[in-house]
Amino acid sequence: MKRFTVLFLVLLLVAGVQAQVVITNKQFDLKKYKSYGFVPPDEAFLSSHEHAARALQRVQDAVRNEMRERGITFSENPELLINIGITVEEKVQTRTTTVRDARYMGQRNYHWEATEVPVGTYEEGTITLDFIDARHNDLVNQAITTEFVVKNQKNQVKRINKAIKKVFKALDKQGTGS
Repeated sequence: MKRFTVLFLVLLLVAGVQAQVVITNKQFDLKKYKSYGFVPPDEAFLSSHEHAARALQRVQDAVRNEMRERGITFSENPELLINIGITVEEKVQTRTTTVRDARYMGQRNYHWEATEVPVGTYEEGTITLDFIDARHNDLVNQAITTEFVVKNQKNQVKRINKAIKKVFKALDKQGTGS
């Protein structure tokens, strides 16, 4: 049992949870914007949370790379503003028990059913990108991606970049009408 739990957690860490992407406005076309900027963060919040500033910087860097690839430039007076929201939530990993887990000798004269058994915890991060038309101050799209959070800083940057890349691929598909 213990070996199964350790193996399962190792597989979870290696494979990870694939980034899920939700786009709220299917008609949004990123290509119609030539410049972008970021909504200024809440400095009081950033200073009160140990890893918040570093996480925000990593997401901003990933967004900058994707925008640069699309020929959209950073500007102090942008057409499109991007507000970044980041949450991290601790989740409980479970597995379902099977009849093999109910070891016994003799006759079973009691009720037994499959249940969810906790086998460990992990952290799930959610990044929300709000796209705001700066001229009208209107939210024109929202993209949400959820990803398994890893402790290794190098892998964390790779996973953030991969998740943001998936967001922008989904946005590209929306703009082409695919």
